[in-house]
Amino acid sequence: MASPSASSAAALVAEDFPWVEREEEMGMNPDKYREVFDLAQRGARAFRDGHFDEAISFYSKAQILRPGDPIILSNRSSAFCMISQVLRERSAADSEYQPLNGLDPTTHAELALKDAEKVLAIGSNSPRPYLLKAYALILLEQYREAREAILAGLQVDPLSHVLQSWLSDLHRNTNIAARARRPTLDRADDFECTLCFKLLFEPVTTPCGHSFCRSCLHQSMDHGNKCPMCRTVLFIGPKTYPISVTLSNIIQKNFPEEYAERKSEHETMTYSGVDLMPLFVMDVVLPCQKMALNIFEPRYRLMVRRIMEGNHRMGMVAIDSATGTVADCGCEVEILEYRVAEIEWLQDISLPEGSQERKDLMERANAASELARTYIRRAREISRPARRARQTDLESMPGPQDPEKFSFWLVNLINLRPSDRLDLLRLSDTRERISRSLRLLGDAEQICRVQ
Repeated sequence: MASPSASSAAALVAEDFPWVEREEEMGMNPDKYREVFDLAQRGARAFRDGHFDEAISFYSKAQILRPGDPIILSNRSSAFCMISQVLRERSAADSEYQPLNGLDPTTHAELALKDAEKVLAIGSNSPRPYLLKAYALILLEQYREAREAILAGLQVDPLSHVLQSWLSDLHRNTNIAARARRPTLDRADDFECTLCFKLLFEPVTTPCGHSFCRSCLHQSMDHGNKCPMCRTVLFIGPKTYPISVTLSNIIQKNFPEEYAERKSEHETMTYSGVDLMPLFVMDVVLPCQKMALNIFEPRYRLMVRRIMEGNHRMGMVAIDSATGTVADCGCEVEILEYRVAEIEWLQDISLPEGSQERKDLMERANAASELARTYIRRAREISRPARRARQTDLESMPGPQDPEKFSFWLVNLINLRPSDRLDLLRLSDTRERISRSLRLLGDAEQICRVQ
């Protein structure tokens, strides 16, 4: 189905968050209400300016301070819908020459659907949450469910022109009756995950053409970044790689009962109840304390991924020194943020082959290699026998034909402070890096002689 018309899309604009004077109407501390009001206003301005990512950020902060507010949830759902639509309408050329980072259109639509359903669960006499739910379902290509949402909204407001228009568009652009009469597919290996040997759930298709359950593939990638079937290196992220919408819809429509079982199984594993909580065995954490974690073990990476797909919460416990086992008391913690960054690959300035600058650099690297050999021999003579094994092996020294690699090998001969290493890392001039390293090497040699 095509995107909503301009008149229909106009109904998805952000609502103004109301300002009330009486404290009993606020339902919360006045200062806190003012903060929520300010965040909602900034979110609305960002929405009107088309900065949907910023709007989502402001609404999410307001939602933390005032959880369950229907206006904030509706506005965030609308922002998720709009950014999903914008991403879907990007041309292939734009995606190739100006790639974007972040969540994919399908995930944005799923988040919009969750917010709309939360508003409906709270209770609403407005057709707006039904409209948002229908829009999200259309973006997910779940047209039958979108039709049901529109019909439910028309029961609330039978005169809603927007809902009537969308229902007409659905009937015109989709043939639901024909889809219902289509013969069902036989259960075959094509719809089975080769990792868990079950029906595909939230299927993702890799660039090499193989399909897996998203959770299964991510668990596999905790141990390596290669396709489990053909061993092709995969450059995909756990949270940003999109679900194969068409394959997922085929599975849901043709194997509804088995899919429902897979969904229930996944939710039981991911969204644990209050009596069952994943534990991170590390240290004693007190309420309101903040802690930075470096997650590298595959089992904890998998656990954190499942937590992030759920309610972002886990238990933090320590080992009781008295018993040597996990302590019987811990603290519930929430994962608030990941550290991510947009990166730019850096390389040393390339000098043309045969140029005088290239020849000078090669000569400089060759001379530096001779000085490095002399330094290592003297350091071994001065060092005590127990420390000799820690000296760099001359056989590992790169040749002068690769000056850039040699310059970093030269740096590693010296025990530098992190700030000095960072300065050398920032350099893009190989000759300058070699010169600085030689100066530092000379200083280190003088220290060895004094010792």
